[in-house]
Amino acid sequence: MRKTKIVVPIMLTELAELEKVSVSDYRTADIVEWRADFLSADEILEMAPKFFEKFKESKILFTLRTVREGGNIQVSEKKYLQILQEILTYNPAYIDVEFFTHGPSFAALKDFRDKMVLSYHNFDEVPSDLTNRLIKMHEEGTAFVKVAVMPERECDVLDLLQITRDMTLEYGDHFISMAMGDLGRLSRISGYLTGSCWTFASLENSSAPGQISLKETEYILDILEK
Repeated sequence: MRKTKIVVPIMLTELAELEKVSVSDYRTADIVEWRADFLSADEILEMAPKFFEKFKESKILFTLRTVREGGNIQVSEKKYLQILQEILTYNPAYIDVEFFTHGPSFAALKDFRDKMVLSYHNFDEVPSDLTNRLIKMHEEGTAFVKVAVMPERECDVLDLLQITRDMTLEYGDHFISMAMGDLGRLSRISGYLTGSCWTFASLENSSAPGQISLKETEYILDILEK
């Protein structure tokens, strides 16, 4: 049985697109990620009841990736929190919270730590303080801790793999890590070595550079993790 869970993002840019989405296309995904940051705040709240009804048989990860962390929406702290609070009323399996960008919102949502994927995204580098950041995030006691970083050379990818392995051995198997871009693709299929427990795979359009398709990811992981 495959150990690594596969998360498949959905990125909708307008309300009408939801009707065209086929739920059956996502049937083999362990988790469906709603990347809501391609909509406006008002559109997100309008789409939410329809989205959760349509995918009521799926585990849903709600993600509002902001511009500062490589996403597509720029909102105030107040609006960010308001959106997450509204989404929580639909009882998603998980919500992504940007810890270093939206610390006040995290503090306000601490009662939902069992649903939280506490995240940090760096599209510029693999920061030298990554281990310290991971420890700080781990100490908050959320369901999962996720980091996505941009390698500049091969050794950056290897460093991330080793850091992830060290964190998993020391603190448990709730870490999710990936190196982005073509250079980092190995990190997306090496969870059986590092302990990274989720990987993100695309159905059509990728939500991050270097993301592998769902079919390819399933094929590779079935070989590596059988």
